[in-house]
Amino acid sequence: MDRLISIELFGQAYTFRASGQVSQPEEVANYVAGEVEKAVAAGETPSKLDTVILAALNMANDYFEMRRSRQNLVRDIEKRCKILIEHIDANA
Repeated sequence: MDRLISIELFGQAYTFRASGQVSQPEEVANYVAGEVEKAVAAGETPSKLDTVILAALNMANDYFEMRRSRQNLVRDIEKRCKILIEHIDANA
């Protein structure tokens, strides 16, 4: 079921329809707004577009860091499972 979600950026409210595929639309909207606020607070970008692009780059960086961390975690779990299976097989 689609839901209407509002987000405020640069003092202007934006409303969008969140599809049922988005599990936490309010959390996503708050995250985006927070990243834009961080970019504004940095004060290094001269325009709204530059600020939004900086926020998007920061979010993409966060995503790739989390993805890399998840991949490392999965590899570690797989390695530990393999060791446990070998240990169980050797002692069975």
